[in-house]
Amino acid sequence: MKMTEVYEGVHPVTAPKEVVNRIKAECEQLWAEVSKIHGEVVASKEPVSCSQEDALLKIYQVKEKRLRAEVELLKEKKVEALPTNQEVLHGILKAELQRSVSELTQTLSNVRAEKQILEEENQRLAERESQHDAIKEALESKLAEVEHEVTHSTAEGYLKDLQQKNKKAVKYMNTVMLKMKEFVDEHFPPPTEEDIEKWTKKHGKSGQKSHGSNTRIKYLPLQTILEELMNSCMDTPHNPYVTLDETYWPPYVELLLRYDIVLKHPDDDMKIKLVPFHLGNT
Repeated sequence: MKMTEVYEGVHPVTAPKEVVNRIKAECEQLWAEVSKIHGEVVASKEPVSCSQEDALLKIYQVKEKRLRAEVELLKEKKVEALPTNQEVLHGILKAELQRSVSELTQTLSNVRAEKQILEEENQRLAERESQHDAIKEALESKLAEVEHEVTHSTAEGYLKDLQQKNKKAVKYMNTVMLKMKEFVDEHFPPPTEEDIEKWTKKHGKSGQKSHGSNTRIKYLPLQTILEELMNSCMDTPHNPYVTLDETYWPPYVELLLRYDIVLKHPDDDMKIKLVPFHLGNT
């Protein structure tokens, strides 16, 4: 369908709605025809030839009708003029000014609220920056102190410090050894002849005399045994074992083994060592 009709006899002012309705109806009819043709093309899947001039003509005709309708609407629309009465004009202007003032007041309130939020955020950032500056200053001071100590420390200073620590350690060790000696002498004195006789009869052994001699064996005190074990542990940590001989009073050795103070060699029962308590494990 071609839109070539000329709308004669229709006054542009008296019947703008009728013109608009007729244009709308023709547009809907054209759209229905286009949809129908598109459906047929899709169904047949065969290209349909269409003249470019005819397509442009239809587009221009639709645009022309739309522009005519807009012109009719503009002609129909009345231009609003300001009243000539001064009081009415004053009232209108006053109402406009009040509306503008109200809008500006609301805008000002919003701006003040945003300003307060920004000020609070700025204050928080300033406090955080102050805290960071304090931390930075403390770290720089600590770093400078460490660098000063490292720069001015010498081998002589380290040696002096080690000597002082060694002196304190020796003093502490002597104190511990003295206390240990007092405790051992009080609770574990050297075996007497009577103790030796009782132990010999109980175990059926002749441990009173040395082999091939009539002299009695002089057993080592428990204090001496502990000192040997400690010295062997500190002097030769790679081989801290002590070899047992006939001078070691068997009850003392059994006592140390029973209370996990010493350990036997895994391959030689005649060797014992002090449990390395200073290493934190056994």
